Amino acid sequence: MTTVPHHRGLMACVAALAALAVLAAACSSGDSGPADREDSSGAPDGAATTAEEPAAAPVRVVTLNLLHGFFCPPETDACQAPDRVRIFTELVEAADCPDLIGLQEIGARLEELLPPAVATLCDGAYTIAWKGGEPAIDREMVLTRLPIADQGYLDIANFPWEAYWVRAESPQGPVDFLTSHFASSSNNPPCTPDLCPPVCPAGTITNECHAIEVVDFFDRQPPGAALSIASGDLNAVPDSPTVATLLDAGFVDAWLEAGNGECDPATHTGCTGGGGQPEPFVGMNTPEGPGYDERIDYVMVQAAGECDLAVEAEGFAAEPRAEALNGMWWPADHAGVLAQLQCR
Repeated sequence: MTTVPHHRGLMACVAALAALAVLAAACSSGDSGPADREDSSGAPDGAATTAEEPAAAPVRVVTLNLLHGFFCPPETDACQAPDRVRIFTELVEAADCPDLIGLQEIGARLEELLPPAVATLCDGAYTIAWKGGEPAIDREMVLTRLPIADQGYLDIANFPWEAYWVRAESPQGPVDFLTSHFASSSNNPPCTPDLCPPVCPAGTITNECHAIEVVDFFDRQPPGAALSIASGDLNAVPDSPTVATLLDAGFVDAWLEAGNGECDPATHTGCTGGGGQPEPFVGMNTPEGPGYDERIDYVMVQAAGECDLAVEAEGFAAEPRAEALNGMWWPADHAGVLAQLQCR
């Protein structure tokens, strides 16, 4: 038998004791805690064995009445439409290029200016959907970064009012997005058989008929939309029968749903239209702006039954440009709404 010298035996004992100390420390309460231990599945103790599906990205939409400039003096080039289009595109990019943009009052000059501007907007991400190609005072236009599954024109009651609609494919599922310009006080007569469709009772004013037509339109759409969105310059205040028709049909007002306050005429906060600035620029050439004192521009949303809708909303084009562009501070005589919509 080989005998181990005493000093070598002592060193072996020391090494063995050190190894036991390391093992004991690893099993003691001084380890890094339960998060570092593994269960029998091989996953950290307490961690889910299957990762949760990330929430689908929200849909971000904008509405803005861009002002056709039809009543602007000819020498103003539709109230400096080129400058206003540039301010509009700056705002779109500053808002991180929303998915769907509904524009109202696209007249002849804006019809010329918008396509080349949109072609380079957000690196060319947008497709234009609208009924172009023929003279019009007030066309409605949709800009979309989302693929279009279907689209169409809606000729609502009386002249020149209209709407345009797309069904777009979004991370939330199919989205029906409609933008419209409802009748203003300048042309808002009661319905007669030659002005309004049968869905609107005789004597209903045109503006109220427009809401009835929009509800009827959405009711007739193919099923499957996760979100149905009616947006635009509705020329109706929140407590009007026009807005009530949409609310009664199950739409929610994104502005209020997001927790924003109602329009304050004294400070113009939350207001999108009205005001009393003089022509021809109605205050767009002043940092104070048009002096909005009503809320008449909306994003109204109807969610599918299984959707628990989360909404954020803020003003769009609700502040002047940091510096005037050739004397212009604002892109339009309306403020708009930017809404973020997500099913949870």
